[in-house]
Amino acid sequence: MYAFKPLQLLTETLSSSEFIRLKELFPSMATPYKVRKGRILVNIGQVNDSIYFLHSGVMRSYYVMNEEDITSRLIAEGEIACIAESFFTRQKSGEALEVLEDSLLYSVSYEEYRNLAKEDVLIANLIMQMLEQRLVSFSEKVKLFKYLSVEQRIEAYISHPSSLFRRIPDHYIATYLGTTPATFSRCLKTVLRSKNL
Repeated sequence: MYAFKPLQLLTETLSSSEFIRLKELFPSMATPYKVRKGRILVNIGQVNDSIYFLHSGVMRSYYVMNEEDITSRLIAEGEIACIAESFFTRQKSGEALEVLEDSLLYSVSYEEYRNLAKEDVLIANLIMQMLEQRLVSFSEKVKLFKYLSVEQRIEAYISHPSSLFRRIPDHYIATYLGTTPATFSRCLKTVLRSKNL
């Protein structure tokens, strides 16, 4: 799994002399604010109006199938959070975006995002680079599901440096990895035993 952190790229970019205009614009658009654990930032059936840069904390996106919520993405500090299909197409979201820990984040509205992209070729390229890296990350998750068994997925996930294992409830990780909480628990014991943890 890819360890790219968009907020780190943005911070480095803001310190570059090439991006003076972005440095001027960003603070007025994206004031950091605290969000409490349990808050839903985007609800199912709502249009996702903002993109979030997570400074600290953890979030997840999820959808509901057969009255069970399924975690589709786990988001930690340094990453971007939004329901992409809703944010970019302006359609109602089929997923929700939930805060799992008290978090500090920056929010940029859809209009501000579009204006930023039009503002400057360098800014547009930066946005493109962030989106490209998000696609790479998604592609790696697809490979994880396509080629690995449940035990191998669990081992790959808990061994990854950006893993949220033990920071969030196991049942969120289980559905994210495409298994049930019971299977996750059973396979996790095997994985931890093999690693002597």
